[in-house]
Amino acid sequence: MKLEIGFGSCPQTVELPDETVLDVLYPNGIEAPKDSAAEVARALRDPIGTPPLAELAKGKQKVAIVTSDITRPMPSAMVLPLVLDELYRAGVRSESITVVFALGSHRKQTEAEKMHLAGEEVYRQVNCVDSLDFGFVHMGDTKRGTPVDICRPVAEADLRICLGNIEYHYFAGYSGGAKAIMPGVSTRAAIQANHSYMVRPDACAGVLEGNPLREDLEDALNCCPVDFIVNAVLDEHKKIVHCVCGDVIAAHRAGCRLLDRYYRKDIRQKADIVLVSQGGHRAGQPGRTSQGPESLPDPKGPGKRKVCGPGRRNHHPGRFLPRRHGGGDL
Repeated sequence: MKLEIGFGSCPQTVELPDETVLDVLYPNGIEAPKDSAAEVARALRDPIGTPPLAELAKGKQKVAIVTSDITRPMPSAMVLPLVLDELYRAGVRSESITVVFALGSHRKQTEAEKMHLAGEEVYRQVNCVDSLDFGFVHMGDTKRGTPVDICRPVAEADLRICLGNIEYHYFAGYSGGAKAIMPGVSTRAAIQANHSYMVRPDACAGVLEGNPLREDLEDALNCCPVDFIVNAVLDEHKKIVHCVCGDVIAAHRAGCRLLDRYYRKDIRQKADIVLVSQGGHRAGQPGRTSQGPESLPDPKGPGKRKVCGPGRRNHHPGRFLPRRHGGGDL
């Protein structure tokens, strides 16, 4: 059997004896919308757990739209114009809107990168900034003592909108939702405090309830509430297959359930060796290569057989298990 595994800008080929391959895992079949923009527009018209965005935005003077930085595949350039249309419909002026790229602890971006992410039209219309361009406001502490220190444009906004894509995350359970706030627009000290829970057994891919790290970052919402989210589920080609909008918890959970329908896999038997990739170029930025192996199953098992993933991001076998293993198990 010959397989292509994503690596760098071009795939690597591996050839294996057919009798040693236990399975090759692909996404579950799901009908993707023909028009991604239409899917986002549908979700904006039918939010989960909140009024429509245009209603929430009426009378608002400082609007912060938090979205992903250059290291994430969120198609902000396609989604932002639709969000801005809702705000303009509510009478919000362009000068009252700030798009904040959630850097977490990542490097600052160039102006060219910001324009690429937002799209040239949005970049010219509204202020587009990195979360590290400003000071931070202490808005309180979580129950576990994590400081909720939020970048000033987000902390001082009277309407907070968070954009992101939902995928499995190897210690937060899933990306998206409240992660745009913590760690997205938080201080390094806040991120380190929250991420200290990543060593707990329940801080693992596909787990939300009982995950101490996820619970801590969502507790930060009590100090810095989010009014509306736009979260997308992407296919392996980074095309939006589903979008959820509305309440930061309820809409996010609906998106996670959809992600499970598309990507979650049950394993009938453990393999000795699992071949996996973080997906190659763009997905392979520093720190991301660990997300494949750290969410893999224990490969030890009888028969010396292998489980293989084709290698595109969101397309590999390490992203479906609600159990975390240390490096000694891999």
